[in-house]
Formats: sequence, C-alpha cells, structure tokens
Amino acid sequence: MRIRTAGCVPGLFTFLVVVTGCSDNSLSEVTGTVSVNGQPAEKGSISFIPADGKAQTTGGEIKEGKYSVKVPPGMAKVQIRIPVVDGKKKLYNTPDSPVQDTLKEVLPEKYNNKTELLFDVQPGKNEKNWDLKNK
Repeated sequence: MRIRTAGCVPGLFTFLVVVTGCSDNSLSEVTGTVSVNGQPAEKGSISFIPADGKAQTTGGEIKEGKYSVKVPPGMAKVQIRIPVVDGKKKLYNTPDSPVQDTLKEVLPEKYNNKTELLFDVQPGKNEKNWDLKNK
C-alpha cells in the first residue's frame, strides 16, 4: 500500500501560516492614566514608538484620562497629545460655508513632537500613569 502525502504538505503549510498569523502574543498591554496639572485628560492620544525603530509604532485614544494600548515589548518613546478647541474656521470661502473647529495642543512639544518621554514595555501587562505639566 502506498501513502500519498504530497497533497497534504501545502495544506498543512497554509494551516500553520493562518494559525500563527491569527494570534500575536508578541504584543504587551499597556494601560494607565494621563493627567495634565493633576486633572484627568478628557480626550487625546498616546503613541508608543519603538526606540530601536525595529517594531511598529502603536497607539490609542485617551478617554476620560484612561488609555489601553497593545505595544511591542522594549524601550519606547511616548508621544502624548491633548488637543482642545480654540476657535472655528470656514471650510470654504463662501458665505454659506460650513465651519469646523480649530484645535491647539495643550501640552509642550517635550511630550509629543520632541518627546522626552520613555517607557520600557515589559512582556505581558504593564501599567503606566502619566502626570504631565502644560507649562
């Protein structure tokens, strides 16, 4: 009796690729709070940028002072942005143009564009609270 296995190998390979691609255990969970001058940040965003540049940048939303993000383990530069509405502007130069809010950043650049914030993300669950000053 002869057993044919050649047809099974491509199917097994596809199965392994799909199974390993579906569960990414390489990301850690980072949760915490963000406050500005002791007050919870109402809305904003937080980004984790791998310091070695070898992994993907990840980030998430800050809501009512809290965030939760899946992040690759390792040292990361952290950017935090807390925009607030500071006015309105017309979308078009017409009398009946709709308007939209204009935003300004509350935090100094040392927390976002020129961040000085670092966090060493460990495998598994991490908690990091950020109490920032806007002056």
